[in-house]
Amino acid sequence: MTDDKRRGDERPHIEETLAPQRNFFISTADRVRAAAGPHAYMRRKRHIEDLSATLHKTVAAAIARAGGEPDALEAARQALLQLEAHAPTVKVLRELNRLIADHNRYYPIEANLPLDPVTRLELDHGRPYKPLAAVTLRDVFAHFAHVVAR
Repeated sequence: MTDDKRRGDERPHIEETLAPQRNFFISTADRVRAAAGPHAYMRRKRHIEDLSATLHKTVAAAIARAGGEPDALEAARQALLQLEAHAPTVKVLRELNRLIADHNRYYPIEANLPLDPVTRLELDHGRPYKPLAAVTLRDVFAHFAHVVAR
């Protein structure tokens, strides 16, 4: 089809153009960045989530061994005290809290969080950035105790 045969609003067919059909464009800089894999803060956050899940499973197993009933929570508390002295659990907890501290320190920089011009606070997805809280076994147990009490 030539231009003189084309009626007003008709667009050329894809075969008539040299550009491939696409609805987005990825710059060369973005392609190079993507080739390096996920950002450090993404990998660190995933590791935090995995370690947190491990702790939750450990505490859930302790509560299950205690019976899982609200009146059996005291037995689960005793199991928790044993877990606090359990070397692998302590190691996981220390590693988790170290990762959380690193994440809180480096995430705003690595993610290049914008600043709110009025409050001068860093914004994370439109809300003020809140650092992650350190985790203790008692916090995890309290979560499960609350769930069991329902």
